[in-house]
Amino acid sequence: MDIKKIIKVNDLIASGRSGTPRYMADKLGISERMLFHIIKFMKDELHAPIKYDRNKMRYFFDGVGVLDFKWNDKINTMM
Repeated sequence: MDIKKIIKVNDLIASGRSGTPRYMADKLGISERMLFHIIKFMKDELHAPIKYDRNKMRYFFDGVGVLDFKWNDKINTMM
């Protein structure tokens, strides 16, 4: 799996600019199927609490934290 794609997915979600799966996949230059694989990996392996809001048609993180190869709900651990 391409770490650059994972980082871009994270950035789009964190900034609130992910949009629909089709929009996000097009923005990344990948298929929707590959996007779903990346999101599943982020959820299962990195423990990122990714959800999809059908009303706003975008992905979001369901919690406060940062993704640094593993979801960390303690924001100040790097300081």
